[in-house]
Amino acid sequence: MVLLRQIPIAGYILIILFAWLYYEPLMVVWRAWTKDGGYYSHGPLVPFVAAWMLYTQKEVLLTIPHRSSWPGLAILLICSLIFLVSSLCHMYPPKYVAFVFYLLGFNLLLFGTRMARATLLPWAFLFFMVPLPDGLIDLITYKLRIAVTATAVSMTEPFNWYVVKSGNYIFFPNGDTLVVGDICAGLRSIISLLALGAVFAFLSRLSPFGSILLFILSAPVAIITNILRIFALIVIAHFWGSEVASGRVHDISGWAIFVVAFSLLYLCYFLLEKILSKQEPAQPAIPEAQP
Repeated sequence: MVLLRQIPIAGYILIILFAWLYYEPLMVVWRAWTKDGGYYSHGPLVPFVAAWMLYTQKEVLLTIPHRSSWPGLAILLICSLIFLVSSLCHMYPPKYVAFVFYLLGFNLLLFGTRMARATLLPWAFLFFMVPLPDGLIDLITYKLRIAVTATAVSMTEPFNWYVVKSGNYIFFPNGDTLVVGDICAGLRSIISLLALGAVFAFLSRLSPFGSILLFILSAPVAIITNILRIFALIVIAHFWGSEVASGRVHDISGWAIFVVAFSLLYLCYFLLEKILSKQEPAQPAIPEAQP
């Protein structure tokens, strides 16, 4: 509340104008968040998590003096140009990115460089609510789907089950077929686990390097656990049929594999904490004062 009272009248005018300009794009974003089978069902939580990050820093933020930084005005002008061009070309993705940078511009202009630097992590976290372009989602999903299918099928070779894959289709000797769909490709898991990894890194006691490394490791952890999920479904389909594997078991495996992914992420945190703590230089002993 103290911080809100320190915002000048011009700041509130800019915020109202900003809300008016972005009403339609934000409604499009909301539809992407609430779309059945979408990749951004976590989107509505992102602003609240970012606000919580700010709240945990409130004691530090309230001590930072406010000095307007004019580069913030330049960012606002550039974002306005992007918004105008995107509107003329009927392109929404650039508007979404400009939306987040608008917030950075407001922060710089109203509160200054020190405040923007102190709130950099909560601001960057907001990118997790920005939907990727549909074409990019389709491309990434296709590549992931083919890769995880091929890897999961190759894991069955030591068992001589004679499982064959063709694209994202998995064929069994008894004639059963298992299809790896878009959701099973793992993109949603990667996005969700990256967001979770960012929060985990924010809460961790790791160094900045360790926190960044933990965040980066979230992506391969998501991919590995998704491959394990596909492999588990292949095992179930081999012994009990594809109907069992693609039914309720498929839905339960989605939640179960997220628990496995979080456990692996915590293991990464534990190992990083052990490894990096050993590499920290030992503090020199303080000699005792002579009587």
